[in-house]
Amino acid sequence: MEYKNLVRDFAERTLKNLEAIETAIEHDPDSEVFEVTQLINSMLGLLVFPQQRFFDRIPETSLNELRANGWPIPAMTGSPPHATNLRDLMRCLRNGISHCNLEFESDGHKITGMRIWNYPMGTRTKNWEAHLGLSELREIARQFISLLLEMEK
Repeated sequence: MEYKNLVRDFAERTLKNLEAIETAIEHDPDSEVFEVTQLINSMLGLLVFPQQRFFDRIPETSLNELRANGWPIPAMTGSPPHATNLRDLMRCLRNGISHCNLEFESDGHKITGMRIWNYPMGTRTKNWEAHLGLSELREIARQFISLLLEMEK
């Protein structure tokens, strides 16, 4: 199956892959599929892949408005605040994920969340950091996919 609309088709297929992994885990919790790996791969693809064509079109919706519309907003630190709207948040997540500035949090048995951060160019001093639980990361991916699909109609 070919890609006719690159961003839209990629978003739709990413959602189907996420759903397939979730279904596999529901049917067999001990299966050799990895939801967190799929989430990171999905976010990497969703945030990096369409960047050149799409990123400037992401709306600058405030974090308060996003929260009111069901988006989870991760706990963030940084000075000055680097993520004050959706476009900023996606840029920060994109930079952190694409530069492998992340660590996974665990309960000792399974991954429960992640910490992601950014550095200003040329330094190793963090200027933005966020903590996301798996449910937050999953919902951000789903909400972002919905946004991509709506914008690419």
